[in-house]
Amino acid sequence: MDSPRILLLIFLLLLLFLSPDNQQPSPSQRVELDNLIAEERNALGVLRSSRYGDLDANRGIWLNITGFRGGNALAWGVLPKVKDRVREQLKYLLGEEGQRKLDGLDGPVTAGAGVDGGKAWDRSQAKEEQTPFYQNVTGMVYGKWTRSRLSQDLRPPHINLTTLAPWAGFVTREYDRNVTGSSGKLQLRLDEKTGVGLVVGGDLVREIAGTMTLQDESSPGDGWEIGLHGVHFQSFGGIILTTTSEKFAGLFALPHLSLSPHTYSLAKDLLNKTLSSAILKQESSISASLMYPRSYSPSHPSDILFSTPRCEYIVYLQQDPMEFRVRGVSSATLNLIEDELRFPTGAPVPGAPDMVMSMTLFSPDCGFVLESMGPPEFTPQSAGHLKGPKIESFLWLARRFSSFFAIICSLQILLLIRQMNEAATPSTVSRVSFYTIAIMAMGDGFVLMGFLTVGIYIDAAFLSLFSTAFIAFLSVCVFGMRFLIAIWRVQAPERRERGRPAGSVNNAPSPAGQTPSRTESLPPPVTASAVNRASPVIILPPDQDLAAAEAEENATDQNTNQRTTTDPSNAIGALYTRFYIILLGLIFLSLYATSWPETLRSIYANVLVFTYLSFWTPQIYRNVMRNCRKALRWDFVIGQSILRLTPIVYVYSVPDNIMYIETDGRMAIALTAWVWVQIWILVSQEVLGPRFAVPNGWAPPAYDYHPVLREDDLESGAMPIGFTQVAEEEDVGKSNSSMAAGEASPRVKRRRSWDCAICMQDIVVHIVPSGSSSGNEAAGSASVGLGSGILGRRGYMVTPCRHIFHSQCLEGWMRVRLQCPICRETLPPV
Repeated sequence: MDSPRILLLIFLLLLLFLSPDNQQPSPSQRVELDNLIAEERNALGVLRSSRYGDLDANRGIWLNITGFRGGNALAWGVLPKVKDRVREQLKYLLGEEGQRKLDGLDGPVTAGAGVDGGKAWDRSQAKEEQTPFYQNVTGMVYGKWTRSRLSQDLRPPHINLTTLAPWAGFVTREYDRNVTGSSGKLQLRLDEKTGVGLVVGGDLVREIAGTMTLQDESSPGDGWEIGLHGVHFQSFGGIILTTTSEKFAGLFALPHLSLSPHTYSLAKDLLNKTLSSAILKQESSISASLMYPRSYSPSHPSDILFSTPRCEYIVYLQQDPMEFRVRGVSSATLNLIEDELRFPTGAPVPGAPDMVMSMTLFSPDCGFVLESMGPPEFTPQSAGHLKGPKIESFLWLARRFSSFFAIICSLQILLLIRQMNEAATPSTVSRVSFYTIAIMAMGDGFVLMGFLTVGIYIDAAFLSLFSTAFIAFLSVCVFGMRFLIAIWRVQAPERRERGRPAGSVNNAPSPAGQTPSRTESLPPPVTASAVNRASPVIILPPDQDLAAAEAEENATDQNTNQRTTTDPSNAIGALYTRFYIILLGLIFLSLYATSWPETLRSIYANVLVFTYLSFWTPQIYRNVMRNCRKALRWDFVIGQSILRLTPIVYVYSVPDNIMYIETDGRMAIALTAWVWVQIWILVSQEVLGPRFAVPNGWAPPAYDYHPVLREDDLESGAMPIGFTQVAEEEDVGKSNSSMAAGEASPRVKRRRSWDCAICMQDIVVHIVPSGSSSGNEAAGSASVGLGSGILGRRGYMVTPCRHIFHSQCLEGWMRVRLQCPICRETLPPV
């Protein structure tokens, strides 16, 4: 209870449990709700008493509804041209059949006489003759838009906001969501209300809602998000959507935006039913959360302290059956596909084709018209209107992607466990870079938070998404953190040694004018010449000062222990805190980056992904600094590279990816090449040595376990202890100059053998003969050939105590302990 974290947790729990679930509306909110209900009832009464053609700005006929009155000065004069443009697109897609369906001239679907007086006919026969359209368009479509030619002669109207909505209290006259660009991108999420429908004259009309994300050069982040509501005419695949706000009662006037008297009557009958039900729900509600139930904007201006006017939109959508006809899908087959998607039984049906829709968007208050890019103005190869999957297909794809990612995370955990088993001793753990494993854990943390967030909003894929999130949780919070803690503990003395002052590392006196450093404590190479060093001078204090000296020494030791000894639990707690703070900070920064301009957001995403895929770079750096090899298993290196690169390449290269991110093939190739380069550097460090391409002086000195052995070292006593005999002596040849002088060739290949104290087998080593360039490793290597040079020296290892072993034998021994098997001297890491 003394910990402030416990008190904070108790306070948050009390605040959560004691907070009220529902807030009663205040008197002012109740008055505002009553005024809104009265206004809606008035608008509904106008809708019921109106007829088709009662909104005609060119003849001065207006509706007594907010936003549709004559004094509101909206650009309703261009509405007939917008309707004509929508009819042209309908005729291009469906021909004369589309016009007949628009006018309601086809026979009824249900039994009974049709509107044209035709005879009764069967519903199944009608379905066979119908144009193949999806009857439920719940899903997502996306594509590109361009400014329509109708916008050329259209000027933004001058609207008096005080007259239009005097109660709104706008603080500015600048309109939000005002599209000024010539082209951009659009995404539309549709949600058709399956339980709210009406059959009138044989045609089924259904209520539909949508959320549109509109983007151009001036839009923030991914664009403006606009809430829409409207109706869906299933006979010819037409959809009308509109915004509804305090200055635009678009939903109550939506039937007057239809294209024919037949569609007007369908929409009017449906909205009379649904709007009446919504108003009754408002009147019986006691919660302030239902203040604006018919406003389908994500955030209503009345909920904002400083409200601003927003552009209103009217959206016309038309399903494109051409995609279905090309694939030979009839109306009956499409109905079977749709039934199988909604109520899966395992029936063998073809794959569900994507929805394709043309769009025409009109803003009466901001004065512009937008169209989707597609035929006939654009070729099908350059643009194809709005396209996307139905919600069932999208969820199926999401579940597949989630299962695929779960397999990837499981394989990552398997490889990590194998690597942890391989690095089971302090010697092997000290070789692994802490930051390499930390970067991988950070990536798994992003996966965990991403799948958790998406799983909360997608109920249909909740199980698969949360299963993948749980596997990612195991990867980052269980196995990843366990390995990080093990590396942190083993490498703690190394960090303390780096943190000490330079003069405190080596207690031996340094030569004059030199500063002691950590590297001075490294043992000299085994081939270094023996140098007579004077014994250090030991000064004994006088007898009367022994007690004081002992007290001073004890105080110094105690202070040193306090500086170098830390509580393991505190160190692990600090590691947890730092890791999760950095992870959450990156996640919040990434969420904030979604509101940045597209170019800046793309740069941030590429830099973040490039940094994540640089997880082998810290390991390469550690290999160079510590002059060590074989830190990681090769199956771990190759497997982790492929598994972590695959999802990123999928997002960057697959056009219709699950995240709807634009592809970038060049970036995908660059990221793959970067990971490939890192792997080859690790391979080169394994074969040629950790410092094979590092210039001298760029890395601290390190002990060389593979020195070049020369005959000159016999005189200096630097040869390994216990060599037995000369195994072989071979004269390779004489140079022309040597033969002329009558001298023996210096290129004589000599080999000597030693006993390996670990495997008790002979070690045959090539010896550089006398006369070679001493001190030049490259020359020595060249004098004995490539087979006896760099690659040949990898077969043996010489310790600082001048004992020689097979490389494989000593490396296996050093995996357990860093001590010489013979004399138990401490060995530098390899």
